[in-house]
Amino acid sequence: MITKLKEINYSWIKVALFLYCFLLSSGIFHLILVIPGKPIINLFLSLVGSFGRWHYREFVTIMLTNPLTSIYWVWIFHTIVNKQSFNSLGLKLKGYKKDFIYGLLIGFGIMIAGTSILYSYNPRPFEPIQFSLNHHLLYVIILSLVAFGQEIAFRGFVLQSLLSSMNKYLAIVLTSLAYVFIQSHIGIWGFDLNMIIMQPLISINIFLFGVLLGLYCIYRKNLWFAISMNFSWAYFSGPVGNLWNIGSLDTLFGNNLIHYNLNGSFLLTVLFSIAIITIYKRFN
Repeated sequence: MITKLKEINYSWIKVALFLYCFLLSSGIFHLILVIPGKPIINLFLSLVGSFGRWHYREFVTIMLTNPLTSIYWVWIFHTIVNKQSFNSLGLKLKGYKKDFIYGLLIGFGIMIAGTSILYSYNPRPFEPIQFSLNHHLLYVIILSLVAFGQEIAFRGFVLQSLLSSMNKYLAIVLTSLAYVFIQSHIGIWGFDLNMIIMQPLISINIFLFGVLLGLYCIYRKNLWFAISMNFSWAYFSGPVGNLWNIGSLDTLFGNNLIHYNLNGSFLLTVLFSIAIITIYKRFN
């Protein structure tokens, strides 16, 4: 009993310290990218044809802060403190390529289905669609890194740490709450503390999204489904549909889909809930 309590306390301490370090150092990593890292960012932007556009430099700087902070602290806590390899987080690709594909298909499928349903009930005239291959190449690279960083942190380190000392479903719930908390503090895609108050369904949907990913990860013991689905939701919400209303960045559908507010809708709550129930029944 005493040993079990020590395990619980130790896992809580590790997770709390990890989240504290993550939040505290996000600003430091941002400054590193703004000052000494500026030439590297400018070189990268020149390769995709966006050099000289201030909002793209700002976008890349902000978005890279998240994965760099995640990777650094996961490396500290998981490989140095826990003395385990990165692969033990669930990064072995052999035998899990289908999971990666499923994550993309389910992620894009949910977003396309939800948008189509909302549009069918309230059709609006579309503005001309714009597309820049270079800019979307930039989005794919950056959002892939963001998805990787978020998933090794939350469905990787945080979830695994909590699983070592508590019921798996409680661990998933706590990990998902931590995910919402961190998202609201780093303000990714314009999601912040004010939005939790003004549009609570957005935070509920992000929580359900975390539950969905966590559930799949504990059954399959890998992160590739979570990484690819994280990417697909972020890519559709930002560069494709501009659902987070990110403004000046060139998005595929411009402002055509903002009005439907899929990410803050009860419809997405239902779709995520159906996906959670389906995964639960599939593996039980």
